[in-house]
Amino acid sequence: MRTIRCFPAAGRKIILSEAPLRRLVCNLLAACSVACLIACLCGLAGCSESSGQNDRTDEDATDGDLDGESCASGGVSISIVDAQGATPPVFQATLRLPDGKILQTVCGEESESPAELDCTDSGLRLSDDPESLAIVVKARGFRTASAEKTVAYDGQDGDGIRCGHVEVSLSALDAFEANDDYRTGFAADTGRDDFLAMAVLIPGEMGASYAVKFYLENLDSEPNVYFQNTKRHPLHYNFVRGVLGKPLSQQEYERQTYHGESRTAMAGSVIVYSDIKVPSQALGGVADGPFTVEFFPSDDLNPQQALTAYRLLEERMSFIAWQGNSERLFYLPPTESHQDDLVEDEASFRAAGALWLLREELYGDVKMQLLNKGVAYGVLRLFQAGEVENAPVSYKDIALLIRLPNEAPLLGGTITEELQTPLAHVNVAARSRGTPNLALIGASTDPRIQPLIGSLVRFEVNEGGFSVQPATQEEAEAFWAGLIPDEPFVPEADLERTGLLPFAEIGFNDSIAVGVKAANLAELHTLLPEAAPDGFAVPFYYYDRFLRTALVSDGLCDDARDDCLDEERQAAICDRVKAYCRAEGAGRTLATYINDLLADATFRTDTEYREAALDGLRYLIHHIPVDAAFAAQLDGLAENKFGAIDVRLRSSTNAEDLSNFSGAGLYTSISAAVGSGDPPSSRIRKVWSSVWNWRAFEERSFWAIDHQAVKMGVAVHPAYGDEAANGVLITRNLADPAVYGFYVNVQMGETSVTNPVNGALPEIFSLVPTGNGVEIIRTRYSSLSPDVPVMTEPEILSLYQAAQQIQQRFSILYNQSAYDLALDIEFKLNQGDRRLAVKQTRPYFER
Repeated sequence: MRTIRCFPAAGRKIILSEAPLRRLVCNLLAACSVACLIACLCGLAGCSESSGQNDRTDEDATDGDLDGESCASGGVSISIVDAQGATPPVFQATLRLPDGKILQTVCGEESESPAELDCTDSGLRLSDDPESLAIVVKARGFRTASAEKTVAYDGQDGDGIRCGHVEVSLSALDAFEANDDYRTGFAADTGRDDFLAMAVLIPGEMGASYAVKFYLENLDSEPNVYFQNTKRHPLHYNFVRGVLGKPLSQQEYERQTYHGESRTAMAGSVIVYSDIKVPSQALGGVADGPFTVEFFPSDDLNPQQALTAYRLLEERMSFIAWQGNSERLFYLPPTESHQDDLVEDEASFRAAGALWLLREELYGDVKMQLLNKGVAYGVLRLFQAGEVENAPVSYKDIALLIRLPNEAPLLGGTITEELQTPLAHVNVAARSRGTPNLALIGASTDPRIQPLIGSLVRFEVNEGGFSVQPATQEEAEAFWAGLIPDEPFVPEADLERTGLLPFAEIGFNDSIAVGVKAANLAELHTLLPEAAPDGFAVPFYYYDRFLRTALVSDGLCDDARDDCLDEERQAAICDRVKAYCRAEGAGRTLATYINDLLADATFRTDTEYREAALDGLRYLIHHIPVDAAFAAQLDGLAENKFGAIDVRLRSSTNAEDLSNFSGAGLYTSISAAVGSGDPPSSRIRKVWSSVWNWRAFEERSFWAIDHQAVKMGVAVHPAYGDEAANGVLITRNLADPAVYGFYVNVQMGETSVTNPVNGALPEIFSLVPTGNGVEIIRTRYSSLSPDVPVMTEPEILSLYQAAQQIQQRFSILYNQSAYDLALDIEFKLNQGDRRLAVKQTRPYFER
């Protein structure tokens, strides 16, 4: 609705609603001079049309009584005054009319506002004439005023026009306190800087995020608000006891802060996501760098309690904007159930002028992930899909990857153009090595990166962002020299244990003879016989004996050279490897060949030659037959135990799944068919040879692990059938380390969780124990199932219960607290019956 403003000679302002011509003329005749009437009707000077811009100016000032002005055209005048009767120069007002319609405007700032509202010197004017209205007023330095008002009308004229009036009183806030421990509020001009000065950085996928924890008390009377200096006091309970001096036990504190509608305190965090822009249904646009009010997932607060906290915090954060897309405050529900409650009570938030973000809005449009902090020096090399797996790279290279690789070779640092999950092989490897890892959409064309491709650079990922800068050779050499440990690590191995060992007869403590993976699988089967596979282990003894007895022949050296060429290596490199293989003549054992190779200077210093020589060594191991008696023993036990089915031969070295070294993905597991042309006795050589995989060798060199001491055991069990879903569970809440729980990535079918194909991202959720069970806190749905969870709630509960059992058992075995130990558990749901299968567990390692 447009309004016409007429300024008579006497200086009075008449605001006229568009109405039937008779009413318009009568109003003008009653209040205006003839000159004004002519000017208003003809659109000459002295009249103006309002477009709803509520920029109050001196020109709009009135000398007369507001009620008298309003009565000319009806409606309601709303006086907004403080204790001295003054109206704040800037305020936000939100009105809810009896029909549920919400009207909102900001007076004192340029604002797009509803046509029904107009700002005046003493408050607002509403052109409608409701019997009642609800109003919420926010003004800097005042408590948020919220009132249900019955409108008092002065009567009506013959045309049915009536004039009403309501008054809203504002109460001033106490002056804000600030000390080394906390603040009670933030000023409009310096507030953002003061907020960041006491905030802690939160590493993660959302870029530079900063958190300030808050504590609210006396909610049943006169509330007090404390913004903790979170750098100094990161824990709420310690702040309440140590700074505020409240002699509460942990149980008393939690009861009065996190539970129940009658609680007298609340605690949470205000987090600013500085680097992101996300869509907001509540805002009706894009939120730029939103501030969010967040609570613990186990907090059973309802929407009205969240709204109370929002109001108390917002009125004390004077730098928070009331309009526009930036510097806005939102409530972020901590779990999906909290979000469901919010959606049902959305009208209360709208009526209070409060904003909210849905979880899928915040997490659904990530363009950059700061996945692992660190610094690296190296040549920035661009790799297209599939190239890096076969490229001779090292810790002196920084890889810019167009697509996520299936495997993660040793690199100084990684930048991927595809988003990752925290459990992607690239990120798991980066965490275990302590190397920087960044995902950035469009990285290869980003002006911060593209000009430096092919150059020696310094690459850093930190909590606030990333940098890629040119580096000198001297700087790089000094950095590389500090990476290699001074003392080598020599893994232990029992080479005397013989026999094929059933899982029922071995356990955790037998890892020294069969490897950690096989020992842990046996332990899992004992603990969860219905979920973990049964099988047997082939000890290190048989791998070691094979190397000591298998002989290298010139014919095999020639065949290895042909294989080298078939894999498209340069002929000169393949010829050099062949010459070395034949150098000592026939009759060398594989063990002797390996000793000589490791001592060769060219092998140690020439990357391309080393890669080709290791490939040749694996070819030799693949093609030398195993001892006939051992072959018969292995194939016979597999057939007797499992029948004529496919079995899985899984690598189990003494240099993987350790508490201080993951080795994830370095070695090869493979399937075999009992009673066929690919029996276990033939296929086991592929597993043994993977000790000398390029990635495994380079990784061990980086960690100064003695190659000669590495031994390979093998776990044998029935092959898994088709998968309805597969996933990884970490017994630590990676999404929010401050809250105890488990972190889960799960995907549809057999699409990899750790190495997404074609950008297929898994579902991510945390499992947080509560007094009534477990809370599912879903960060996002699978891109292959964007609207429906991959697992049902009963399936998730079954997984959680199994993980709890595993955590309790292995915390004893690893001699760690169940709260401190982090395990990496691989699982699947079988196709058809969707039965849970636990595939393996190992320590989750972060450097």
